[in-house]
Amino acid sequence: MEIVIVAVVMLLLLLLIKEVIQPLHALISVMFSFLLFGMLFSTLLMPFVKQLLETLAFLPYAKAILISASMFYVGQWMSLLLAEHNYKVLGNIVFAAVKIVILLYWFKEFLAVLQEVSAILKRLN
Repeated sequence: MEIVIVAVVMLLLLLLIKEVIQPLHALISVMFSFLLFGMLFSTLLMPFVKQLLETLAFLPYAKAILISASMFYVGQWMSLLLAEHNYKVLGNIVFAAVKIVILLYWFKEFLAVLQEVSAILKRLN
């Protein structure tokens, strides 16, 4: 309920700023978006992900999948936010960087599995 009240107050402030100080509206709307996202992330998403990780702890790659999905959606959100404010190229660069980080994370996981498989194959020879 607190998040809804904060979102409504932010919306009212943004409408006021849009009518009174038009040149600062874009800057302040991006700041409010990040503040609201930070609040949602810390109060809703992090506890949910922690509980989901505890529930799925028996699965070997549950943590990696959740981290990858979370990073993907955060990157997509930032890309859409930047594109909405006419920074589409910068948004595409941010989203591409997030994808590369996810690939590097999975490459590290794949490398560990590949080393284990290689050790098993060496024992068979």
